[in-house]
Amino acid sequence: MQKERKFTIGRSRECDIVIADESVSRKHAELIFMPDGKLFLIDCNSLNGTSLISNGNSSAAIHQEFLSPTDVVRFGKVNMPIKEILEGIHLKFKSFNTQAAMQPPLPEKPPQPQKPWVRGGRLVRCGCGAVKPEGRKCQECGE
Repeated sequence: MQKERKFTIGRSRECDIVIADESVSRKHAELIFMPDGKLFLIDCNSLNGTSLISNGNSSAAIHQEFLSPTDVVRFGKVNMPIKEILEGIHLKFKSFNTQAAMQPPLPEKPPQPQKPWVRGGRLVRCGCGAVKPEGRKCQECGE
């Protein structure tokens, strides 16, 4: 049996997935790959909270929740598709296989919003796998 694997999400460079936005706490949340292949998200008592987006509207704040790759989560004021977080983990940790978690559940949820936006700017993925505002240098690699 495979053991669980945990990845941190937040504004700090120490996090596995970095979101460069002031509304995101330094260590905002943890994404856990459970041994049975499920994804579990835990909010780390973030200041601006974490919520699950459904049909473009945010639901009540979540503290811990099972997720699917088709979900979109709001960290502070940043909407982030779980599929993009999984892709970032795959790029940064090449030895970790996220393919099992990326398979959509049955039945599949309706399509989620396009790309996330931050203070009028679009978030993009740097070549190193970190998420950064478009047109700005990456905090991880300096590109």
